[in-house]
Amino acid sequence: MANKRSQENTKQKQEHIAALVKENSSITMNEAGKRVREKFGTQLAYDKLREAFAAAGGKIDTRRGPKKGSKRKAKAPKAAKAGPRKYGTRSPAATQRKQEFVAELVKGNPDITMNEAGKKVRTRFGTQLAFDKLKEAFKNAGGKVGKPGRRKGSRKHVDRRHGRRAADQAYVKISKTLQGMPRHVVIMHVKGLIDTSEFAAKEQAVAFARSQMLAGVPASDIAYYTRQPLEISVGI
Repeated sequence: MANKRSQENTKQKQEHIAALVKENSSITMNEAGKRVREKFGTQLAYDKLREAFAAAGGKIDTRRGPKKGSKRKAKAPKAAKAGPRKYGTRSPAATQRKQEFVAELVKGNPDITMNEAGKKVRTRFGTQLAFDKLKEAFKNAGGKVGKPGRRKGSRKHVDRRHGRRAADQAYVKISKTLQGMPRHVVIMHVKGLIDTSEFAAKEQAVAFARSQMLAGVPASDIAYYTRQPLEISVGI
């Protein structure tokens, strides 16, 4: 809870306000409040400040805009202008000079683009030429107007089916590699060498191993493996 005001301290501050107004009748209430703070180290509450200032004959400024109970009338809002906004008209003479300059640019450089011609018009005259007038002069002078939205030259095709991020594309590549690896492998020792045969189904691997045994290969020289998932996590 805030401490209660000291009545004696408040009285001293109000007496000081009265002395300030008596000494300088043109002093404002804001300046008087600052003087009170400088002398006493603390400010005087607004209601007590206003009370003492008015009682001493100080002039209270009421020019703070219309408030509740104020006699000052609020300004009426500006009426909206009827009809669409009007802009300045083009100067036919200036437009013609700009179009003639565009024709000169195309004649001097047939490969110039319409965008470049428009920039040079702006540099020369300080203002740009309206797009429709620029296009009209550019085409009449024999300039090549490109298709809108197309970049000059062909864009390199980028495959986005596997995502935009490099990590997503790497994951897809690893998944494809794992899917293409054989799931069933038969390994045989033949004449001191190791021969591997890969199969997509277990039945195929078993049938191959049985045919090798019937052909005379010892069972101890034949091994069969299936690919198992690697139980570790790898951050990409």
